[in-house]
Amino acid sequence: MTRGGRWVAKFLLTSVLPILCLAALAWLSHGPAWAWALATLGFCLVAMVRSRQLSMLDAWLDAPDGSEPPASVAGGKVFRKLTRKLRQDLRGREVVEARLRSFREAMDAVPDGLVILDSSHQIHWSNRAAGAHLGIRLPRDTGAIIEHLVRTPGFAEYLSSPDADTPFVLQSPAARTRVYTVRVVPLGERNKLVVSLDVTDARRVESMRSTFVANVSHELRTPLTVVSGFLEHFAEDGVLDTEQRQQFARLMSDQTARMLTLVDDLLTLSRLEAEDAPASEEDVDMADLLAQLLAEGQSLSEGRHRLAVSCEGPGVRGNRKELHSAFGNLVSNAIRYTPAGGSIGIEWRVRDDVATFSVRDSGVGIAAEHLPRVTERFYRVDRGRSRETGGTGLGLAIVKHILLRHQASLAIESEVGEGSTFRVVFPAWRLQPAVSGAA
Repeated sequence: MTRGGRWVAKFLLTSVLPILCLAALAWLSHGPAWAWALATLGFCLVAMVRSRQLSMLDAWLDAPDGSEPPASVAGGKVFRKLTRKLRQDLRGREVVEARLRSFREAMDAVPDGLVILDSSHQIHWSNRAAGAHLGIRLPRDTGAIIEHLVRTPGFAEYLSSPDADTPFVLQSPAARTRVYTVRVVPLGERNKLVVSLDVTDARRVESMRSTFVANVSHELRTPLTVVSGFLEHFAEDGVLDTEQRQQFARLMSDQTARMLTLVDDLLTLSRLEAEDAPASEEDVDMADLLAQLLAEGQSLSEGRHRLAVSCEGPGVRGNRKELHSAFGNLVSNAIRYTPAGGSIGIEWRVRDDVATFSVRDSGVGIAAEHLPRVTERFYRVDRGRSRETGGTGLGLAIVKHILLRHQASLAIESEVGEGSTFRVVFPAWRLQPAVSGAA
């Protein structure tokens, strides 16, 4: 029997047969008029119940809130099955919606911009990063043509015929200081996936690398040119007398020493950048270290400056060799940029668990616009004066990295013609444990 036939049989057994039985009993007891009246009333009641159930089911299906079906609707077996099926569909839809929300959250967390376009370049979907990269905002821009939003010259042509090997480079319309690369990936037969990548930092690093290589080449070129020129004269017999040979030899020795110093500083800086922390640490006796810095400063100054040292408070925990290098660079810079007769003060002070090393000079000073950049590699306020004083342009960069490895900070106060103060501040936990606990 078919499903329709089974339904007819069930309807006859559950609805028609009881009414006919009651009508037969009424016929036998009260006559045919009662039988027809009871049968008519029974069929009308069945029709009314079924009609009301259908009306309530229709109203429930049209309800936007997805509420539970009415009890009377769920009473029949057919309606119970329908209710169960609808509930299963509702649970399935909730699972799909939850997965879709999870997918959208995951795509919004991706740092690359993602945009789905149709064949006419209308926007169907985009993630959060695409808003920062390309200025796309959903749902505002849903259905908009992407070329109307991204108006960078050449973008429309690239979108129509993308180069798989060469990405398109553009600046964000929202933040023109950022640089992005865009690639187009086929998505199905007609759609496209536009992927944008923020390459600002990579471009900046590449620019810094190129600048660094150029600066190193420039710094090495000058002494190599001098040495090469002198060697040409040495190769010619009878051109130079003994005094000239000695003078040229001294100059070549100075230039060679300058190149060796530059190479040493480059190797030191490379090592500091490659390592996050010193290989070993110890309790550094600051009184002893300052005495050594004073002796080295007096040797470099050759009596041209007045040097004074003040040491108050305990030592600090750190790598003595690195701290000596950092502090020594600050002292040597002060000597180089302070005219003869000037004064230089070297101080170590601990107050309220704040440890400070400072170098104060009465030198030429630094203009305010240069202060943020003086710790950059090869950055010089006055290139001519730097070469005259024998600096490599890497000293303060080395200082910065050593202090970072010791969680210390560098503050610079300077005024042109009045001198400068370089102040290093260490965190409290860097103080020697016994003294830090006593404080």
